[in-house]
Amino acid sequence: MTKSGKTSLAEFWERNHHKLVNFVRAKLEDASHMDSEDIVQDVILSLLDRPDITEPITNLTAYVFRALKNRIIDEYRKPNHQIQSLDEPNHQELSLYDIIPDLKYEPRNSYAREQLRNQIYTAISNLPQEQKQVIIETEFNEVSFKELEKQLNTPIGTLLARKHRGLKKIKKQLNHIKEEHNVLFNS
Repeated sequence: MTKSGKTSLAEFWERNHHKLVNFVRAKLEDASHMDSEDIVQDVILSLLDRPDITEPITNLTAYVFRALKNRIIDEYRKPNHQIQSLDEPNHQELSLYDIIPDLKYEPRNSYAREQLRNQIYTAISNLPQEQKQVIIETEFNEVSFKELEKQLNTPIGTLLARKHRGLKKIKKQLNHIKEEHNVLFNS
């Protein structure tokens, strides 16, 4: 391509880039912006790699839009990606479920989580009644401090202080578990 051809292509690109991307996006139903960008860039690059580079393009706009239409048709001709079931075995007789196990239900982690949950509940139950009540109401029952203030006829500042002191005690009681917890879940 000649130098004047390159500059006219660069000028065309600057003027019409957004139009081209929007054209592709309008024609492809489920294309994202990046897919449309990729298609437009492929077409522009194919202009630079044309085998008949010595032949001038008389109407660059028509040529590019025709090339885009052809590329869009190619996109529709591609085979659709099929969704595969986790239970469907592959050529090695392994299902995707066998290859990628669900670690959430691993017995060792399940047991460790249950133990941690029990220790948290024990630590909460060992708190003084006022602290325990604020933590249970705000964390488990999702009661706001404003509502709790009305229910208990206690200032919000006092409730916040009780919760802070209670959480601090729980953290102190459970601090020894932190290392065990990290070892169990990171191994």
